[in-house]
Amino acid sequence: MDRRYGFFRCTNCRKTWESSHVYCAKGTDEPVYKQDCKSCHTACVPYRVEKIRCAVCGLEECVCTKEEKAERHVDPNKPHLKDLCHKCRSGDFCTKSDYY
Repeated sequence: MDRRYGFFRCTNCRKTWESSHVYCAKGTDEPVYKQDCKSCHTACVPYRVEKIRCAVCGLEECVCTKEEKAERHVDPNKPHLKDLCHKCRSGDFCTKSDYY
């Protein structure tokens, strides 16, 4: 599977969100797992999927050093919630903790 960045819109309540934990079939932009809406818990697929860009250099094919990557900022206000992620709920966890 290839990790991608996804843009979501709930088909039930219209809430929108983004996630860097979208997993697509190898070589495609077709999501394998859904994410539940935080507001109404409807299972949703992203309406748009992109390759992940490095937060430091902005490139899809990153050229940063390990040190530069270690310094990148992760926004704690945008956690990855295991209970809303169908990949994590399947037992194939995206991260090592409840929040990314």
